[in-house]
Amino acid sequence: MLAGKLDRRITIQQPVETQNSFGEVVVSFTNFAEVWAEVIHVSGREISTAGQILPEATLKINIRWLAGINEKFRILYENVAYDIQYIAELKRREGLQITVKRPE
Repeated sequence: MLAGKLDRRITIQQPVETQNSFGEVVVSFTNFAEVWAEVIHVSGREISTAGQILPEATLKINIRWLAGINEKFRILYENVAYDIQYIAELKRREGLQITVKRPE
């Protein structure tokens, strides 16, 4: 993995379940790691839902190998939270390619 392509900063966040004052389970996110990444825009479109036009984007994000990440995590990139769809190992633990989608 070429270091020169890792030119964007992303934050990987993990979910944390807590209970609110009513005893309901609330999911919030806490920072797991902040890493350098290569961000590749795969697709994008606008969706009309309930009278609103919402952007939808799919990205592929390449990072150096990092253990412990799964599809329940999310990624913050340019102040936008993206849901992780798929994680693929690059070579032999050289890196990860993470496919993410901006939630609707």
